[in-house]
Amino acid sequence: MSFIPGQTVREFATITLSERLLRKSTADSYRQTIRHLGMEETLMEEVTLLFLFERLQTITNVNTKRKHTVALRSLFRDAVPNIKELKITKSVPRVYDFPSEEDMRRVIESTPYRFYGLLMMYAGLRIGEACAITPKDLKGNVLKVHKQRDEDGKLVLSKTQGEVIIPDWLCEEVRNHRPEVVTPGAVRESLWRYGKKIGVTTNPHMFRHWYCTVLVKRKVNPEIARKQMRHSDLKTTLGYYAQVEKADIDRAVSESFGTPVEPEASKPQKPKKKGKKGKKKGDLEKLFNEWLKTQGLED
Repeated sequence: MSFIPGQTVREFATITLSERLLRKSTADSYRQTIRHLGMEETLMEEVTLLFLFERLQTITNVNTKRKHTVALRSLFRDAVPNIKELKITKSVPRVYDFPSEEDMRRVIESTPYRFYGLLMMYAGLRIGEACAITPKDLKGNVLKVHKQRDEDGKLVLSKTQGEVIIPDWLCEEVRNHRPEVVTPGAVRESLWRYGKKIGVTTNPHMFRHWYCTVLVKRKVNPEIARKQMRHSDLKTTLGYYAQVEKADIDRAVSESFGTPVEPEASKPQKPKKKGKKGKKKGDLEKLFNEWLKTQGLED
């Protein structure tokens, strides 16, 4: 849509986002972008391709810059000519310095929201998905993941839908859970606060990465890992979630090439005797006898 002269970016975004069929989380992310880039009170007349490009140059994190570029291209697609000139860079997989499993469990068990932490860590759920789980979502050991809670506590469709197989002990946790309205923000803040108390740094998405990494390290079929993570593309599972550390590479190289096969010492071969070229001995004798016969010299 075109903008109204004198309209601020915040006003333009409010109208534009209200007219589009976007997930609330996506719309909130776009609003966060214009806040982060300090553009809310900028007049729309000042928003040019060069203006947006220069604002993006202030972002040093590759993945954050990519997220903001996507938001700007979508938000101003009808208002800024040649907006697609803002190139969307390739994302870089985030590498976590995982605490030990014991330390991560200590953080989860310390918080009032251990149930949601266990679902993230041992079922690979996203934080909003974990906050939406109820006993009705479990059949046998199959957990149906199809909804999530947004930051306002409302239930919305989850980012990806599917079924996750969970261990028996976690099934019991789900069956005994008493549903309540808990927002992702409350769980996130609680994990950070209790982790800080015991000197362990965690965040909700780290648990999902850890879950996938454990599956891959234990040599689970990659297709199983993809289904458990509910990814549509195996490249996402292996390229962005299955984290490989230097110690893993060191071990793989050592196990594969640490003991090279030494060739046996070769014995010197005796040179073959070169025989004289010509007829064999028997052939020569036969010819000689025939010659004697022709000469009448035969005995």
